[in-house]
Amino acid sequence: MKKNKILLLCMILNLALLTGCWDNMSIDRRAFVLGLGIDKFIFDEAKDDPSLNNDKTKYRVAFSFPNIAKFAGEQGLSDEPKFVMISSGPTFSNTYKGLGGRLNKSPYFGHIKSIIFGKELLKDKVLFKEVLDTLQRNSDFSRSIPIVAIDGLATEAIQIIPEGNPLVSIYINQLFKSNKNETMRFQEKDLGELLQNFQEDKMAMIPKLSIGEKDIKIAGAAIIKDYELKGWLDEQQTRGALWLRKKNQRLEISAPYEDFHVAYHVSNAKSEMKFMNKDNELSCHITIQAEGNLDEFILDRNILNVEEIKKVEEAIEKSIKEEVENSLKTLQEKYQADVVGIGKELERQKPKEWEKVKDHWEEVFETLPISIDVQINIRRIGQSK
Repeated sequence: MKKNKILLLCMILNLALLTGCWDNMSIDRRAFVLGLGIDKFIFDEAKDDPSLNNDKTKYRVAFSFPNIAKFAGEQGLSDEPKFVMISSGPTFSNTYKGLGGRLNKSPYFGHIKSIIFGKELLKDKVLFKEVLDTLQRNSDFSRSIPIVAIDGLATEAIQIIPEGNPLVSIYINQLFKSNKNETMRFQEKDLGELLQNFQEDKMAMIPKLSIGEKDIKIAGAAIIKDYELKGWLDEQQTRGALWLRKKNQRLEISAPYEDFHVAYHVSNAKSEMKFMNKDNELSCHITIQAEGNLDEFILDRNILNVEEIKKVEEAIEKSIKEEVENSLKTLQEKYQADVVGIGKELERQKPKEWEKVKDHWEEVFETLPISIDVQINIRRIGQSK
């Protein structure tokens, strides 16, 4: 635990030193904001000042600051590893700029490690667009900030103290980095990519943050369409969707085989889309190819048998295909949201076909026939007896 504190302190000090002196402001006069939790304001009679109960107050924003004295082993005003301040206001810009009037230091947003969007904010099309507009216009906010969504209040989530790292904002950032290309529980998303998604497609998948008793995790996704939350994908549905989007991923999957489950470690995978137009009906065929190692099998079975290997491959293929088909069914029929990029691929491969459907792609995507072919190759089976 002591090592973790020292490491975290080094990270915080490193952020401060990297700030530079472009505005000639000394480090000790700055308050470094490391995380933001942004919610739509909903008046809480038990907690809020009655003066906030009006039509003008639109946002509730939580700002997370590290308690540097705590990590340095010095005595400070609080034993908590961080400070969280919550402000409310009529605009997002007004809310975060007004923070300076409540601090004896100048708030600095250049080193934010993650931003959490609350569910009610994501459901409000106007407010969410305003937030994105401010984040895009203001150079204080880096395009590389990781973004997550929560099925609840972001201002509460940012106050959680998870085991392993007491600062949620840094913990989220580390989850993104440590799981990059190694998981299909979520697709990492930063501010720049999110803004690009809306600019090009007006829709996006945002990784879902879940809060446990002692930890947090990122798994699943929020489906945002036309700047409004349409619903959520669970972990399995997200994995099915990401088979179509991720390239060269490395991950561990399990598949039922007879009365057991086998563990298969994917070392390389890719997907390919092809489009056909027969009798004036557009269709899509997707091929998913993966190779990897069999990490777990049945102790007393001879996996060296070629026929046995083939059966295991078929079981894994079936499991992946079912996941992908289930995800596509949800995206097509429930949300009508092409967040897996089928339309983009159609435009790239067959621009003339795309011209015919681009103005009503949402309706076309909803009923588009999509067939799935999965090809698994077990390269290694581990040590033999």
